[in-house]
Amino acid sequence: MKILIAGLGLIGASLAKTLKKNTSHYVLGWNRTESVMKKALADGAVDEIGDIADLIPKADITFINFYPDAIVPFVLKYQDVFKDGSIVTDSCGIKTKICRELEKYNFKFTFIGAHPMAGREVSGYDNSLPNLFDNASFICTPTNASKAKIDTLVELANEMRFARTVVTTPEHHDEMIAFTSQIAHVLACSYVLSPLAPFHPGFSAGSYRDVSRVARINGEMWSELFIANKEPLIREIDDLTSNLEKFKKAIEAEDSKTLESLMAEANKIKEEIG
Repeated sequence: MKILIAGLGLIGASLAKTLKKNTSHYVLGWNRTESVMKKALADGAVDEIGDIADLIPKADITFINFYPDAIVPFVLKYQDVFKDGSIVTDSCGIKTKICRELEKYNFKFTFIGAHPMAGREVSGYDNSLPNLFDNASFICTPTNASKAKIDTLVELANEMRFARTVVTTPEHHDEMIAFTSQIAHVLACSYVLSPLAPFHPGFSAGSYRDVSRVARINGEMWSELFIANKEPLIREIDDLTSNLEKFKKAIEAEDSKTLESLMAEANKIKEEIG
C-alpha cells in the first residue's frame, strides 16, 4: 500500500520511520515546513515528498498528525481529493470531538479515528524515533466504518508491531485518556507550580522525577486537548481533588488510622491493576 504521513513532527515522523522499519509499504510524506520534508526524504524516513494535493490522491491510507483543532478542517478541505475507498485516520489524543463531527459527512473514503499511544517530553522531527511505538497501544475509534476497513487499519498496526490494538468508541477512549494521560499532566504541572520547586536540587530523587516528568509539556497543543475533552477531564480533576482532601483532613487531624487506610487501599489497587 501507499501510506501518506501528513505532518512529520514527533508522532508523524515516528510513524513513518516505524513503517519503513517494520513493513514494506511505500511511504509518502508531507510537512508544512519544506526543509523537514527534505530531511525526512534524505534520512529514508519516507519514499516520496511533494505538494499535499498531489500526494493525497495516491494514498491508500492517510495519517493526519496535526493539533486537534486542525484535523477536521483539513479533512473537509481535501475531502474531494482523497482516494475513493481509501482510509483516512489521525493520531490525535482526543477522539469524540473529531469523530462525531466527521461522521456527519458521506465521504467517498472512510475516516477512522486512531491514537498511537506513545510520546516524549520533546517534539519535532529531530526527536522522532523508529522504536517510539515499541510496547505501545494502537487505539481505533470507528463510528460508521465497515469491519473490513477497521480490520485493514488494525492489521497495519500489527504489521508496524504495536504491542496491542484496541477498538472502542470515541467516548470511551476519551474517558480513559482523561484518567491515564491528561490528569497526569494536570497533576505534574500543578506539582511543579509549587514555590518550592526551584529549590529541589539536593533534596529530590525518584519521587520528584516520577511525578514531575510530564510537566515538560507543549502548552499550545495540550490546552486544545484538555478543552476538547473537558467533561471527562473535569470529572477526573474532581475525583483527584476529593482524594487529596481526604489526605489533607486526615493529616490536619493527625488521624494516622485514616491515613494508613487510604494508603493501604491505594497500595492494594496498585498491586491488583499494575
